[in-house]
Amino acid sequence: MDHVVFYAGPDAAPGFRRFSSLDEAVRFVEHMRNVEGVEDVSVNLLTPVPLAFRAYYKVEVPPVEMSPAEVAAVPEQPMAAEPVLPEPVDPMPIDAVPVDVAPVEVLAPAEPVPAANGKRSLGFFAH
Repeated sequence: MDHVVFYAGPDAAPGFRRFSSLDEAVRFVEHMRNVEGVEDVSVNLLTPVPLAFRAYYKVEVPPVEMSPAEVAAVPEQPMAAEPVLPEPVDPMPIDAVPVDVAPVEVLAPAEPVPAANGKRSLGFFAH
């Protein structure tokens, strides 16, 4: 099993070296400490991590400038699953609305405050 030694070099730049055995890694750490004067080291065992690959679908929209013949030439991709349609909702009869409900005041949307540079903010989506 491979080992890796992480260390901060004499100029404080991070570095690492990979070794095929623990003995080689320990000898390197001894060299770094005794010869180079490096104290910030760690030895780690490299173990394989199992991976799984899954297919996913990417939706692409053709450019607007395409002619109908070009749009027809784009091959159709099979759908991954049947679309889920919402169940129809029965509308509430008008006579079921309570009469004693206070009217709701409709407010006009607030005007966006321009930024100092004159551009509009994207708000929440800018983060």
